[in-house]
This record gives sequence, C-alpha cells and structure tokens, in this order.
Amino acid sequence: MKSVNSILGRGALPFLGAALCLLVPSAVDAQAFKTNTEGLTAGHFVIYPSMSLEFTQDGNVSYRGQDTPGESITRSGIYVVRPRLLVDLPIGTGRVRWVYSPQYRAYTNSTFQQTKRFSHFFDFEAARNGPVLSIRAADHLVRGTIELQEVDRGGEVVYGTVPFTTHAPELEFTVKAGARNGLSLLPRYSTVRFEEEGAAVFFSYRRKELEARFSRALSEPTSLFVYYAFDRTDQQREQVIFGDVSLDSRTFGVGLRRTLNREIVTSITAGYKSVLFQGGSDSDFSGPVLDARATINLDDATVLDLSVGRQAYQSFFVNNNYYIDSEARIRLMHQFGHSVYFDASLAYVNNAYADPLDISVTAQTPADLDCNSTTVDPNGNTICVGDGRIDDFEPFAPSVGRRRRDRVYYLLAGAGWQPVRTLRVFIGYNGQRRSSNIDEAGSGGVFDPFDYTVNRLVFRIEAGWL
Repeated sequence: MKSVNSILGRGALPFLGAALCLLVPSAVDAQAFKTNTEGLTAGHFVIYPSMSLEFTQDGNVSYRGQDTPGESITRSGIYVVRPRLLVDLPIGTGRVRWVYSPQYRAYTNSTFQQTKRFSHFFDFEAARNGPVLSIRAADHLVRGTIELQEVDRGGEVVYGTVPFTTHAPELEFTVKAGARNGLSLLPRYSTVRFEEEGAAVFFSYRRKELEARFSRALSEPTSLFVYYAFDRTDQQREQVIFGDVSLDSRTFGVGLRRTLNREIVTSITAGYKSVLFQGGSDSDFSGPVLDARATINLDDATVLDLSVGRQAYQSFFVNNNYYIDSEARIRLMHQFGHSVYFDASLAYVNNAYADPLDISVTAQTPADLDCNSTTVDPNGNTICVGDGRIDDFEPFAPSVGRRRRDRVYYLLAGAGWQPVRTLRVFIGYNGQRRSSNIDEAGSGGVFDPFDYTVNRLVFRIEAGWL
C-alpha cells in the first residue's frame, strides 16, 4: 500500500477531492473534515486555518441551451474567495471537531445578477468510542444559492438563484456485541427552506429518517453489515394545481466495507427500496438501489477510482413523482515526483422518469384553478384550458405522453503542484454536456429545454494548514 500512503502523506488526494468538487459535488461528501497537515496546536485544540482563491472562466453561467429562443448564453469570469477554519478537539477515546467555510463569489459580467454573494457552509461532528457503547453526533448546515446539489443529489435541475437553507443533523448509536458484532441505530432529520416559495425550481421540504444496522467484522479492515431504513418526507409546494406531496420510503439491504488508514478503499451497498407517494401522480417506486466504490492502486504513483450507483429521487418536473438516477464514474490520478500530479475524471449520469408527460391540470372547482375557461374530462374532472396557470405548461405539448430521459456527461482534467505542504496550485478544465428527450415549443420552433453545454477553465491557489 505504499502508493496510497505516500500520496496521502503529501496531501494530494484531498486536493484532488477539492478539484473533483467542481465536477461532481455529490462525490465529495466526506471532504469537510479532511486534513493532511499537523495543524496548529492551541492548548487542547488543533486548528487548521486555510484560504482558497479561485478564478473560473465559465462559458455558460446559467446552463442555457444554444437553441433556446429569445435567450442568450451568458459567459463570465467568476472570482471565489473561500476561507476555511477547522477546529479539532481530541477527548480521550473520542473527539469533537467543526469546520466553517464562508464563500464569496463575484461575476465579471455585469449582466448576470446574483441574489447573494455569500454562501456559508458549517459541519460539526462529535464522537465517543466506549467499550460497549459508541455515540456519534453530526450536523451539516448550508446557506446558499447556486449550490443546488445540496438540495437535489440526483441533479434534476442544476441552476437557480433563489437563496435557500439546508440543515441536516444526525445521530449514531452503536452497541458492541462481542469483538466482531455491532448494532447501530441512526436517526436523521433534514430540512430545506427556500426564501421565495413558488419562485424556485425546488420547494421546501423536511425529511425524517431512521436506520438500523447490524455489522460483523470479517477481518481487521473488512466489515459486512445489513440494514433497514425508513423515512418520511413532506414537501410544501404551496400550489393549488399540484398540492403538497409526501412520501414514505422503506429500504433494506447489505453492505461491505474495507478500510485502510481511515480511508474507505472499497464500499458496496446494495438494497431494495420502495416509496409510496401521497399527492402528485399515481406512480410509486419499488426496485433495487446500489452504491459501489473502489480504489485500485495500479502502481506506486497511480490510483484508479471507480464508482457506480442507482437511486430513486423525488422529482419536481410537472407531474412526476420520482426519477431513477443511474451513475458511473471513473477517475485516474498519477503523481510525478513529490509535488506534481495529474487528475482526469469522467462521469455519466442517466435520469429516467416514471410518468409520461401530462400537462392537463385538475381541481375541484374552476375557482381553485383561477382560470378563465374550463372543460370537463371523461372522468368528470374540471380542467383549465384558458389563460390560467395551465398556460405555463402548454409549450410542452409536443412531448405529451413521453417519459422524460436525461443524459449528462462530466469531464475534468487538470494538474496540480504543491511546492510546500501549506501551498497548492491547480489549473484545469471541467465541462458538462446534457440532453433530454423532451421538446418545448417556442417562437423559434421546437427545442430541447434541458439541452446545454458548459465549459470551464479553473485556476485555484490554496494556502494554509490543509
């Protein structure tokens, strides 16, 4: 394992993880507490202050398609200043740590109007390991605008400027039963709140989740576990046409983890999930879910990361309840000498929606729809066909009866240089290409509203105790 240890020792992997964040945000959930230096000692505390300065030349800030009539693609330079303060407090067999990272963002193109220049990221974790009972508490808080991956991991919609707050505390209780067995209980709670309800693509929601897990250590680095989880999600759409949507989810499955030096080298979780919806369309979900990741050391200087996944996420597209997100990712890193590395990543995402597109809208009374003209369908439902809210969806008429499919390709390539342990420099490219099978009718003809290409050049300097 010389390659993994040597690269981790020089701080390459966490820096690469930060670079990967620009490509696939959901792949770097564990980056918040990553450190690679010894930090600054202040009494019982260990402090890791750092600063990141970044400039990105973005070729499509708002993810617009070239064929969208009446809209032009906005190109802009983006300056980002990101200080970070991580505090670690070891306490006996446990620890308490937290990290705060505000982010300032400014665009060189004055035609792009952002709602807020600052975003805030806060993470907290406290753990106590006992001979019988171990307890872990964690919290994740974000106040942001364009960071929609915090709201929707599947990437249904990637752009928005409405400020939001997401808060996700969780607990973990583990009771050891002998040297090899353990039983864990994990309650979780998360909320998402947008400041302007109805103006955002997404709507506020809250989720309550409880997971039970039984694990068995097969060897010192390898453990096998089985789990059962259920959660309740309530979404406040605050609209008469669609109404609020709630769902109850049940998932059970098995997992295998192999760790080395506190890094997960191999992780496979496979299960079966069922979701029952109240409100929205008539479709419910049941099917397999998967999350598998592996790190392969090709030689002392080359690391290959592979991952595949399949998950069902709640949808906000017209009348759909959910979509199935299938992903495959590959990443190759090669280190030259002691301070230079090359990183390349490729990802493919396919989102498949459950229901065919239906732009008809029903309600109990015409007054509820606030429209000027109505008709009655064969089932006796009142349908708005005038110039009421249904007009917002009439442009999608060419795709009625079609199940939406999205395909997204991600590419990242770049090089980094770390002359000293407290300074890193990165330059690279990342891009996205997305298309769907949905057509929208506009003044310029029929076009795909979800078709776009994004190209970015990135230059970043990080300094401090990283």
